[in-house]
Amino acid sequence: MWRFKKDRSLESSIAYMCGALVITAGVGACLLRGLFFTEEMYPFLTLWFVLCCTCSLYYLVGVGAWRKSGGGAVSGITGVNGVSEGSEGSEGSEVSGENKALRILLSVSLIILSLYVIHWLRGPLSSQGTMNEMLRWGLYASFALLVCFCAVNRVGRRIVNVTWSMAGMFLSMSALLAVCGVVKLPFAVAYSNSAEVSATGVRLAGLMEYPNAFGAVMAVFLLERLFAVAVYYGEPKKSVNMLGVRSVGLGMECAEAERRSKGAGGVEAEQGKAGSTTAALLRLLPLFPYTAALLLSESRGAWLTAACACAAVLLWKRQLIAPLLAAGAAPVVAAALLYRQLARAGLAVEPVPGLLLLAGLWAGALLACLWLCRRQRSAAGTARAAMLALAAAGWTAAGIAVLLHVRERITGPSSTVSARGLFYRDAWRLAAEAPWLGRGGETWRHAYLAAQSRPYVGSQVHNGYLDILLNLGFVGLAAILLMLLATGWLLATKSPRLLPPFLVIVLHSVVDFDWSYGLFWLLLFWLPALALAEDKQKHQSAPTHPQSETKLPIQSTSTNPLTNVTTQANPLIAQSTSTNPLTNVTTPTNPLIAYPTPKKSPQIRLRQLIGTAVCCFSLLLGVLSFHAAQGEKFYRQAIMSVDPSVKVELLQQSLGWNPRSPRTAIALSRLLSGEQSVSLLRQSLLYSPENASLSWELAERWMSSDHPGAALYWIGQSLRLDKYNNAKWVKAIEGMLLMGQKKLAEGNPKEGLVCVASGNELLLEYRRLAEEEANKGGQHNDREFQMTEEADDLSRRLSMLALRF
Repeated sequence: MWRFKKDRSLESSIAYMCGALVITAGVGACLLRGLFFTEEMYPFLTLWFVLCCTCSLYYLVGVGAWRKSGGGAVSGITGVNGVSEGSEGSEGSEVSGENKALRILLSVSLIILSLYVIHWLRGPLSSQGTMNEMLRWGLYASFALLVCFCAVNRVGRRIVNVTWSMAGMFLSMSALLAVCGVVKLPFAVAYSNSAEVSATGVRLAGLMEYPNAFGAVMAVFLLERLFAVAVYYGEPKKSVNMLGVRSVGLGMECAEAERRSKGAGGVEAEQGKAGSTTAALLRLLPLFPYTAALLLSESRGAWLTAACACAAVLLWKRQLIAPLLAAGAAPVVAAALLYRQLARAGLAVEPVPGLLLLAGLWAGALLACLWLCRRQRSAAGTARAAMLALAAAGWTAAGIAVLLHVRERITGPSSTVSARGLFYRDAWRLAAEAPWLGRGGETWRHAYLAAQSRPYVGSQVHNGYLDILLNLGFVGLAAILLMLLATGWLLATKSPRLLPPFLVIVLHSVVDFDWSYGLFWLLLFWLPALALAEDKQKHQSAPTHPQSETKLPIQSTSTNPLTNVTTQANPLIAQSTSTNPLTNVTTPTNPLIAYPTPKKSPQIRLRQLIGTAVCCFSLLLGVLSFHAAQGEKFYRQAIMSVDPSVKVELLQQSLGWNPRSPRTAIALSRLLSGEQSVSLLRQSLLYSPENASLSWELAERWMSSDHPGAALYWIGQSLRLDKYNNAKWVKAIEGMLLMGQKKLAEGNPKEGLVCVASGNELLLEYRRLAEEEANKGGQHNDREFQMTEEADDLSRRLSMLALRF
């Protein structure tokens, strides 16, 4: 008995540590703008990897000490499916498929991380960008492992469910309260003067500070909750048997067996009179804020993908149409009213009137939703048809009210859509240069100026799949697609209600840069964990049939989904066992019988070696992120400093911590003398060989010297990498003109003539590009690339200087 308690205590403590890390990731994703800017993530990533290393060390030390004391292995992740080996073949194949899906899900993240490590070692397009992606995928891979571990643990799955719901409520409520003036978020509202970008000129961006991404996140949380409510209020027998989901409210499991059937007819038992209304309200509580935030984001892509995801799943699970209509009607109507009211006010209202409006609509939507859901479930015949007609009318009225407000953005031509077409064509052309393994992290961000066919502004390719293709080639893209297929299969078999939010992530990333936000990857790994948690809870709370209580099952077993190990599941049978999830070893668990201590097998040592490697790799990533964090800290201090000597010292310290940063090298080179500056820039080019800014800095250094050949070389390099830059063309032509004048003054007409001829060639090339762009029209000329007055003046000066020669 003592050994059994010790075993459970160690397992619970590990689950609590993993749950704490899941909470840390959720909080960090909410507070750090959706984990978009890697530079501000460095301190968080340092803390994360240190905590991961500590957790793995605790597990290795704890398990080692427990084995030395003669105890069994930690049971960990066992019995998720509750399916015996003697079950039907279809159930056994489902268990095997679940194991494979989970292993693919966890393995692909490690494969992606390994590909970035390979790029980092062999010299990528941007060493800094590849390091950033390495750190990001270290976070994603460790989060996927931790959240899946928590999902199949009794303690951990509660943390997974609650943290999911709290993250969604925090993101939505912080944005709505910012609109009401209660919370000060400087960039929670995005403003635009273009009718193609916003029908009202204002859009809600929330903590993510980008309306499209914020809208997609709200669609994910809304569909998760909407389908959970629809399943709960659906027909009891069909919904439980077909979807296999347990009632959850605000992410918390209901301990009472509200969904059990009684009698042969399968009539649902009455809910507890004291807590049933409260539990129902908790389930319905997030629907209104999620819907309101989604509408206020005015994201057409998020609206469309949410509608497509709903339609796809409802075509498969048609029995959910009626409860979903009833569950969503009141929140959608109230959110549409709030949207129309706030849009007219420019998303800026006084705190008291704004809060009263928000609270009133929320309360009304909550009560109306509860009434509709209960009536459509309990009523029959004409009464039920009337309830559903009322709900459908609410959906229709809300949809018309919103669409009439934004009809110009939907029906009219969109420059943003055509701009995305340009991005995609240029990205495909760039991907063809390295089709198999790509060119490393942040390829588009560092290469789009060289690859663009028009002078647009777009450091994001607005397509997550193309971004992966550019970074990791077809190998990385195939791995990501395999992971998405495995995740979709797992959700479809374990919890189909989670398919709509999953489809939103998959579809919306086709038209926007969602995957540049770390939050989307966390949500993507969070969804299968929620499915596993529901499946685990469903099997644990399944009712025991009377006929099965009269006899003991024979050699009942259960299967570990992460290790594919079958273990004895009945603790009353002699020779019953449990399995260590990380060592794959089966040990006796009957506390009433003494068993010999298991011997270490090669598999145990291999698992311990893998655990040690994970610990060491987390430590290495932690050191790397710490160095990057220190470099960023000194760089920001240098930017704020006004003393040149202090600025130089701080920039040197920053570059010492992180020599891969091109912007630090550029800032420092401008404060150093000629030879030191050139040497520093050349050294930085080793980490970013095709950085247009570094090449231009070198061109400027050589233009101020007496080496026209070197100046022309670096001018050509920089303009090749950034050809639609008016300032560079003008500066380059002026630089060659000044060098020609200088050579003439020195009595060297031959080299002066070469400089003048080079300036004329640059001028002709600049004029040709400007004329070509003018013939294409003004659309997509975001950088206003054209012949400038300065260029015309330089042309006259070059002609006059040529006459002097």
